[in-house]
Amino acid sequence: MQQTTVNGVRVAYLDEGQGGDVIIFLHGLGVSSRDWTEQVDYFCHHWRVIAPDFRGHGASDKPDSHYDISVHAKDVLGLMDQLDIDRAHLVGLSMGGMVAFQIAAIAPQRLKSMTIINSGPALPDNTFAAKKMLWTRVLSVHLLGMHRYARKVAESMFPGEGREALIDIFTRQIASNPKKVYLKNLKSLFGWGVLEHLADIEVPTLMLTGDRDYSPVALKQAVVDAMKNAKLVVIADTGHGTPIEKPGETNEAIARFIEAV
Repeated sequence: MQQTTVNGVRVAYLDEGQGGDVIIFLHGLGVSSRDWTEQVDYFCHHWRVIAPDFRGHGASDKPDSHYDISVHAKDVLGLMDQLDIDRAHLVGLSMGGMVAFQIAAIAPQRLKSMTIINSGPALPDNTFAAKKMLWTRVLSVHLLGMHRYARKVAESMFPGEGREALIDIFTRQIASNPKKVYLKNLKSLFGWGVLEHLADIEVPTLMLTGDRDYSPVALKQAVVDAMKNAKLVVIADTGHGTPIEKPGETNEAIARFIEAV
């Protein structure tokens, strides 16, 4: 991995491939760019592929400072500036999809397209269900410790039979996070949103979802319906970790979309 300083923080990133447009892959909460291995290997033959570790994650710095979606979005834009990338296709999974939505809201001129995987434009904190979800997770971290908590998250990401190896990999990855930094990132997600910008986002958008993701397909369809230039693709028999569970179908869907933009 390569490293550079962005907004005062050392950010690690993969930079593979030479030709074509730039695709930037943005990972989810508590994991890292290594989750995009199958995508990097596939797309680097015809595109330049960038996959950063967000601050607080992977091989990037983990300062004891403020974290939120806006901070991560500014880091991605800063990395693009450092690498002389004017515009790029963004592909974001979970928290990475939230960061992509944030960039589409504040700097749409920097995007050629975005692919949002198992994510959305808001995570409310103003309902009982949302508050329960947040504080259940926070309490689980404190009561179970990072390793046992990570195991439960990994099991929820990859439901069904035959996924034990993936569960083990993601358990180790999530458990490696400093608890304090992980909790800061987790808490920052709730209450974030760009719903007020949704109808104005004109960036070509692919909403890609597993049929067994945490939130229902109908919710993603509602997001697509509210946007000007979006489409929905559902990948069957996958949960929250669609690109890892079904890399072939994921890669083909993204490639078809980008080539048509």
